[in-house]
Amino acid sequence: MRLAILIITDDVVFPNLFEVLLQRMIPELKIEICESYNEIDIKINAENYKLIILDGKISKTSPIEIVQHIRLKNKIKAPIWFFPEIRTKSYIDKMYEVGANRMITKPFDPYIVTSEIVSLLVK
Repeated sequence: MRLAILIITDDVVFPNLFEVLLQRMIPELKIEICESYNEIDIKINAENYKLIILDGKISKTSPIEIVQHIRLKNKIKAPIWFFPEIRTKSYIDKMYEVGANRMITKPFDPYIVTSEIVSLLVK
């Protein structure tokens, strides 16, 4: 089974924080970028992702709606790591409630997060 992760963002910089480092650490890792809500079903149906990374800065759709869609419609059980722009307790609580597994606040150290992704994927 091939290792694959999905990064949901419409920011051109955000995926670059992970891609190069992850490719060095796990050369066979497939990294897919999903830039819109409309692409989610296509990407998720095409691959068995071991991790989904969601950028809270995504435009045009609420991250809460995206997580609900992934969990309820697609029935995906893969961990979802969320990088929120909004840091209020009620918002974070709601993200956990709808199915996010981990919150990582910005700014973050890409080396540390990448190491944690590698640990998750190769365990």
